[in-house]
Amino acid sequence: MPAALILIADGTEETEFVATYDVLVRAGFSVKSVGVGLKNEFATCTRNIRIIPDEHDLGTFKYNSESPEYDVLILPGGGPGAATFCASEPVLEVISAFRVHKKWVAAICAGTTALVANVKKSDSGSEEKGTVTSHPSVEAEIKAEGWTYSQERCVVDDRFKLITSRGPGTVLLFALTIVEQLCGREKRKDVEGPMLMPASDSLDGTA
Repeated sequence: MPAALILIADGTEETEFVATYDVLVRAGFSVKSVGVGLKNEFATCTRNIRIIPDEHDLGTFKYNSESPEYDVLILPGGGPGAATFCASEPVLEVISAFRVHKKWVAAICAGTTALVANVKKSDSGSEEKGTVTSHPSVEAEIKAEGWTYSQERCVVDDRFKLITSRGPGTVLLFALTIVEQLCGREKRKDVEGPMLMPASDSLDGTA
């Protein structure tokens, strides 16, 4: 059973968090949500929806940084939430742990900026900068740091084990792409069939 770690902060985009969590559970993933810098026991998301994460604080959350037991790290967007991720030492450390051990990191919307902040802090240079996408509002910021930028709705960079997407309107495609990369095309079809996903939301345009 694949395992996913998904982060949440005050100001996280709730659709991106909830839809990703939901689709992964449908696919049989073990999913753990962890808060980052929360002011309360819950995260207050961009539309003031409150979500209580499985674990309150990434700073005290125990995971094996030498060999992360999770198969994918997920960074939802939302401008304020993404800013919190970028400024959080524990977030940047967990991104590094996943990337060093060649685990998948998936970011959507402004969440992609946390990848940029991680590489910038580590000073690892262009060799760690893959092809990504994001919400258009942070496109210039990402390009300015030397990343290859795509306008595609969802981008998979196999070389760097990165999955990125654009915003709330692409979140189901994002989540299903995570399923496909970790579990295969057939498992994706098993999940998207009962969800009545249109063919246009398949990566290759087929149902």
